Amino acid sequence: MQLDGKVAVVTGGAQGIGRAIVETYLAEGARVVIIDRNQEQSAKTVSELSGLGPVEAVNLDVRDWSGVATAFAEIAQRLGSVDVCVNNAGVTAIAPSLEMKEDDWREVIDTNLTAVFSCAQAAGRQMAANGGGAIINMSSSSAVLGLDRRAPYCSSKGALISLTRVLAVEWAGLGIRVNAIGPGWVKTKFVQAAIDAGHLSEDGIRRRTPLDRLAQPAEIAQVALFLATSASSYLTGQTIFPDGGFTAYGSWS
Repeated sequence: MQLDGKVAVVTGGAQGIGRAIVETYLAEGARVVIIDRNQEQSAKTVSELSGLGPVEAVNLDVRDWSGVATAFAEIAQRLGSVDVCVNNAGVTAIAPSLEMKEDDWREVIDTNLTAVFSCAQAAGRQMAANGGGAIINMSSSSAVLGLDRRAPYCSSKGALISLTRVLAVEWAGLGIRVNAIGPGWVKTKFVQAAIDAGHLSEDGIRRRTPLDRLAQPAEIAQVALFLATSASSYLTGQTIFPDGGFTAYGSWS
């Protein structure tokens, strides 16, 4: 029970990697709050995982800065100060850069970067007053790669690495550790649907990945568990890439 009694917030925790993190944290004794704008999916996830431990959901679009502050304050009133904050909510927009629309650009940047800062700030204020905590930002292997037609996504995930470093340096003296995770291709329902529809090639991803497979969400959740516990007590300002070697690969074969 590595997180016994800890209060953890997971944004975008209703499905995919976020859900796997919620499930893992519950199994380790945490009290988990999901922040997600998909109310129906959040309710379903809470119902399915409630047998593992105390879990609840807050229906909120993380782009709502004042709403984020209010949500974190209410969580602290009900459960106590937040000990772990996983900023996992994210979106993408796929289009040629010459045709990218302003609204699509702003939605990605506002969700993947600005909202991460507002959530980290809200959690950080509580952690600073309570002796510290762990903040985990969900970046991506695309943060260090150039993927065509994904300018706002790659830009936001790259910026998250810089934000992670800044907050880690600034808040270290407050006992707050800030790290990031940069997953490679993960076999979520969305990725599987894209593969089934022919928009992604699983064989192509595997050829480009030295470990020759996609990750399972639970494997990313284990990294989030490590970063949330004392096992990573001397780790801050870092980005871990559980990507099967995707970003290390340099061959043309």
